Amino acid sequence: MSATPPGLLESVQQWHCEMSETFGGLSPESSVDTAPVGTVSGVSLGDVGAFDISGSPQILRRSTRAAKRHGSELLKICTVRTGRATLRQSDRELTAPPGAMILYDVERPYALRFDGHWSCTVMTVPRGAMSLTERELNCALARIHDGRRGSGALLQNFIVGAVASQVDGSAAGLLGDAGVNLAAAVLVQDFAPATPGSSSREAILRYVLRNLDAPDLSVASIAGALHMSPRTIQRHFGDGGLTLNALIRRERLIRVRRDLTDVSLRDHSISVLAARWCFHDAPAFSRAFKAEFGTAPSEVRH
Repeated sequence: MSATPPGLLESVQQWHCEMSETFGGLSPESSVDTAPVGTVSGVSLGDVGAFDISGSPQILRRSTRAAKRHGSELLKICTVRTGRATLRQSDRELTAPPGAMILYDVERPYALRFDGHWSCTVMTVPRGAMSLTERELNCALARIHDGRRGSGALLQNFIVGAVASQVDGSAAGLLGDAGVNLAAAVLVQDFAPATPGSSSREAILRYVLRNLDAPDLSVASIAGALHMSPRTIQRHFGDGGLTLNALIRRERLIRVRRDLTDVSLRDHSISVLAARWCFHDAPAFSRAFKAEFGTAPSEVRH
């Protein structure tokens, strides 16, 4: 057997380092006779990551050890552009041809096999940022999504554009929020056939996310704006997931956390940033923030 050429060996080692550092211990493995190599470019959009990746045939594996060592609450959304991908996680296996989109949970081990010379886009999203119930997320994790039409195509173009633009500062956080909303739209859209009235629920979510900074945002105000009864509004959030008020509070806390890490807002006090998202009681805000994220607002800022 001939030795691996020095140039190829260097490319393989660099690829291993890039995958491990970028995605918390993700390890490339050979799936055929060729060594696993590839390229990755990405951009940070607040808590959201956007990446454009391509490579040779291989398996990208997140082992049980890596999952424990690099704990994560991220979800990954991968859209295959060329080649074919097969995801194995827990007791499920999903095969994604070009144009297909798959969702998987970084907290758990997985193996993603790519056949042929492939390319894909990937977006990483904090699980807590998705305005979906656990039932909806579990449904989304179990199926293939369409990345060529509707919200899926918009999300695909968004990721490609975000990586190309390399935007930073406060604009990056706002784009990250837009990416999360697009991802939620894809997943809700695909879940809709099994959920009566889901279009109304989606309209409620859109209204909430557009009006998080409104002090009077409530079940009553949403009902009035969308010409629904308060009982109808509440019924859409009564399936065991977050109540609407809890969802509003969590989304506002997520916005405060984003602002606390934004260098362009460094001169604003924590209380000012909290008030921007309708938290006017400082002690109550601090308790809610620590309960949601496990750390104090001041620690996040520092």
